[in-house]
Amino acid sequence: MIPGLQKIRFRKEEQEKMEDQEIELDALNKVDRQLEMLENSSVWKSKPLRIIQKITIFITRLKHSSTTYRFKLLKKSIFLLIRDKASSFQYYLNNYMLFQKPTRWIQIKYEAHASNPLWWRFWCFLKSDETVLLPADKFLFVWDLLMMLVTIANIFYVPLQLSFNLNEDDMGSIFTLFSTLPSCIFLIDLILTFFKGYYDRGILQRNKAKIFWHYIKGDFLLDLAIVLPFILSWMGYSAANYLMLIRMTRVRRTMIVIEEISNFKEKSAIIYQLFCLIYSLLLISHFCACLFHYFALYEVDQGYTHTWLHQQNIFDEDLYTKYFNSLYWITITSMTVGYGDIVPVTTPEKILVTIITFLVTGVFGYALGMIQSIFYKMAEQTNINNSRLRLVSNHIKQRGLNTQLQFRVRKYIEYYLQFKQDEELDLDELMGQLNPKLKQEVQIAMYYRYLKHSKLFGTNFSDDLIKKLCFCIHERTFAPEEVIIRKDELPNQLYIVLAGQVKSLILEKSIKRYQQGNLLCEREFFYQDFMQYNIVASSFVQVAYLNLSEFQSIIQNHRSSFEQYRYAIDNTVFGQNTNLIICEACQSHHQFKNCPLVFFKKNTYKVLAACHSNHVQSRQTFARKKSKYKQQRTGVLNGAYDHIIKMRTQLGVQIDQAFLNKIGYPGYEQQQQSDEEEDKYQSPQARRQSFSQFNDHQHSLSQNTLPQDEHYNDFDIDKVEEYEFYYPHDNITKISKIVNKQQLLQRLLDKVSNKKNLFAGLVFRQVVQNII
Repeated sequence: MIPGLQKIRFRKEEQEKMEDQEIELDALNKVDRQLEMLENSSVWKSKPLRIIQKITIFITRLKHSSTTYRFKLLKKSIFLLIRDKASSFQYYLNNYMLFQKPTRWIQIKYEAHASNPLWWRFWCFLKSDETVLLPADKFLFVWDLLMMLVTIANIFYVPLQLSFNLNEDDMGSIFTLFSTLPSCIFLIDLILTFFKGYYDRGILQRNKAKIFWHYIKGDFLLDLAIVLPFILSWMGYSAANYLMLIRMTRVRRTMIVIEEISNFKEKSAIIYQLFCLIYSLLLISHFCACLFHYFALYEVDQGYTHTWLHQQNIFDEDLYTKYFNSLYWITITSMTVGYGDIVPVTTPEKILVTIITFLVTGVFGYALGMIQSIFYKMAEQTNINNSRLRLVSNHIKQRGLNTQLQFRVRKYIEYYLQFKQDEELDLDELMGQLNPKLKQEVQIAMYYRYLKHSKLFGTNFSDDLIKKLCFCIHERTFAPEEVIIRKDELPNQLYIVLAGQVKSLILEKSIKRYQQGNLLCEREFFYQDFMQYNIVASSFVQVAYLNLSEFQSIIQNHRSSFEQYRYAIDNTVFGQNTNLIICEACQSHHQFKNCPLVFFKKNTYKVLAACHSNHVQSRQTFARKKSKYKQQRTGVLNGAYDHIIKMRTQLGVQIDQAFLNKIGYPGYEQQQQSDEEEDKYQSPQARRQSFSQFNDHQHSLSQNTLPQDEHYNDFDIDKVEEYEFYYPHDNITKISKIVNKQQLLQRLLDKVSNKKNLFAGLVFRQVVQNII
């Protein structure tokens, strides 16, 4: 029996070796054929870049199907569009969870935020828009009014202090009022300016970074120079007092701010302008008077013994006498009266008076001319209205109307002329005054380049058609924050930005800005698709627009262009041509509403696969009562048999088959026959369990009582055999042999690696897949 089994096993192994060799030769031949086809392929020779492009697109789409990869592509601008307040972009960035890497400065701020949350919240509060002071706030109006009064008082005080050597001991509390307090107020104003919003091109700017740089590039150095004397005086520098004269420049700025905030009416504005001019004249007179007195004292320090003060015998007089004499001299000189009672004595004084006369006379002449102009403007409009009223009165009087009706008509027209504003001229009306040929040349020169540079219009339409479209373009102006096109609307106009700035908004977040020469809603106008965002003017914007009705009427008259237009629409809507579509968020070739980084897209195939998949449930096996009874009965019998075998010497019995049959123990042949019948209906798992139970009680039988030539190969279960029992329709034998043959796969890989081709690995995987 044993030699027969060995022969069968030997033949089976030989047959398996032959099958493996055939499979190996077949695989190697397939690899050779695939590599030969790849090397001799004309497609690779003619269009290699096209193939590489397709493979790159496939790899990119495969990567974007992964949510983890899409998450790593997120940027701060996309986070702002998503508006998820439960997540933090800085957390993902500083923990290296994105492709974008943080800079060292960003890491320092993030660590400071984590270590000092209280200070960080205070810093964030200062940076927020809540602390921005709007230009029209009542607090700022009161503050600017206080600044103007303090500046005026300080400007009158500083020349007096420098000219008459006033110090803190002589003035007492007045020194604190006119010197220390204004300096503190100027320092506070310097800090407050970093929190003041401003208007840029008609738009209120509330961003702290923009406010900071706007102030740094603007008046920061001048305001710092105004505060600098106060800081240097605390450090003991007495010469810093001369820098306080820079504060004179602050008055004009403060007056302009007050005029803007107050929004005076016409009469009130004229009165305010007169006040400013009179103040300027008084300030110049005061400054020149103090300079004239200071120069006399300077001459005395330089050794002069006879100055204008000595000539007037007021050198030792008090402050008021010398000041009013100086003010009297400059007033008489500036008004070109010149009585000659106070005159310069020394040569330096004459030079100084000559320079002052030239400057003061020009300034006073300019101021008087401005005052005259103000009064003339006040009377000019009144004279025009009165002349119109006289014409109307004469006309209705000639018609024979009664006096009461004439008076009513006169009052109504007077009211109408008082509030009527000059109307703006229409550009289209002015262009209509040109002759047709010149008008067409002007329109082509203005608009042709914008349409020609467009991807949709320049690539699909001829030059003649584009020139005809230029004849139908009109112009229009939008105010700041005015909506040009709204979301979810069909655009009826194509807009071209001629001047100004435009931005596109979604959820109140800016996603793109348009400059001069950019086309608005180009794709939506061309394909007649709904707008996906709002387009709003950032400043005063001048645009040119083309109406949809005029565009369709022109293009329908050109058959070839109309066919090209319809072909482009169908190829983009129903085809794969997405090169002309650019997302405003991630700059990829898809529509904004389909952007996978901004909007969540479910993987429907993955969801369906998860719903249709089978989950193997791990079941716990429990023995039935009948099975437990059989096992217990078998254990009792086996224990009794073991005890009889151990006590066979004391009992004086001989253990043989006859004795075993007598006590009811089944023989080996009978047990094997019953096991074979049960194996026909048992699975391999059940057979293994039966074998394990049999092996547990194998020690109860003596080795002498069992046949020595019996084998238990039936219990050596193979995985392939077990698979074939459960899945008889699938032939797994061939698959398992191929997978387990590592030597064959290694030979295939060595054969492919010798080929200098980038896609040899791809061919190798295809061949192995075909074999399997």
